[in-house]
Amino acid sequence: MPHTYSSYLKIDELLNLQECKSTGPEHDEMLFILIHQVYELWFKEILHELDY
Repeated sequence: MPHTYSSYLKIDELLNLQECKSTGPEHDEMLFILIHQVYELWFKEILHELDY
């Protein structure tokens, strides 16, 4: 099976990683989760570039 953009980057799994714990109409929790997950990915890339 050939790779697609979605399968190569595992987009479905990535987009299902965010699990809000609060109830209510606020959007802050999702934003918090997304931003911090992106930070962690950038940290991983920095370590990769530094050969850790």
